[in-house]
Amino acid sequence: MSESNVQPPAVPPEKYTRDYFEQWCHGADEFRASSGSVLPKRLRIPLDRAHIQPGQHVLDIGCGRGEVALHCARHGAFVWSIDYAAAAIELAAEALARVEHDVRRRITLMQADARVLPFDDESFDVVFMLDVVEHLTPPELDQALREVKRVLRPQGMLIVHTMPNLWYYAVGYRLYRFVQRMRGVSLPADPRDRWPFKDVHVNEQTPLSLWRTLRRHGFETQVWLQTTQSYRYERNLVVRIGMEMLVRLPLLKSVFCNDIFARARKPGA
Repeated sequence: MSESNVQPPAVPPEKYTRDYFEQWCHGADEFRASSGSVLPKRLRIPLDRAHIQPGQHVLDIGCGRGEVALHCARHGAFVWSIDYAAAAIELAAEALARVEHDVRRRITLMQADARVLPFDDESFDVVFMLDVVEHLTPPELDQALREVKRVLRPQGMLIVHTMPNLWYYAVGYRLYRFVQRMRGVSLPADPRDRWPFKDVHVNEQTPLSLWRTLRRHGFETQVWLQTTQSYRYERNLVVRIGMEMLVRLPLLKSVFCNDIFARARKPGA
C-alpha cells in the first residue's frame, strides 16, 4: 500500500508533544536522569525477551525517546527507529547525540508511519512495538501488523507491550478503588481520568484480544501478563505485599496486572 492511499491517522501525531514524552510516558524519570542509559522495567522486559545479537537488524516502531534503540545498538545490532510524531524524533535525536560514536552510527532515526513501513521485504530480525497497539484503531493495527510481517525475515520476532489490560479496568481497578475509598483516598470511577492524554488510547486490549489479533495475522504467538509497576509508594507493608501478590499469582493477575506482553514469531524456514 502506497502512502498516498493511506488515510490520515485517527490520532494526529501532533497529540504527542515533548511534554507527553518527557513527563507522562512511563520511564520519564529514568530518562531525565540518564538520557536513556537506565531503562524502566517496561522496556527491560522486552529487551530481555528479544535476546538481541550483534549484527542483527532491528526495527523499533513508535520509538519515543529512543531508549530501545540505544540498548539494541550497545548489543551490536543495527537499529532503525521510527515514530510518526516529530517531537519523539527530535527528543530521541537529542538524547542519542550524547552517546558514544560507535553506538550512534548503528542507529537510524526516521519519521515514518507504522502502516506504511519504508523498508524492503524481509529486512529485519526483530521488530519492537512497545506501547503502540493501544494508539492504533483496529484497522490501523491490522495495516501495521501486515507491514511488520512483510518486513520480518522468516522466523523473525515481534515483541509487543501494551497497557491497560481491560480485564484489570473492569475488575481489579474497581476493587482497588473500593479499598482506597475505605482508606479515605478518592479515585475517579474511570481510571483513564487519572491521565491527561487518555484520548490517544483508541484500541485498548485484553491478553486474549491481543493473542487473537496476532494469531489472525499468522504469527506464532505467546502472550503473558507481567507487572512493570512499583508499589514502594505504599507505606502499609501488608497492603504493599498484598498488591504485589495480586499482580503475580496465577488467575488473579489476569484481573490485577495491567501490563500485557507478547512475543510473536513469523513462520518460515
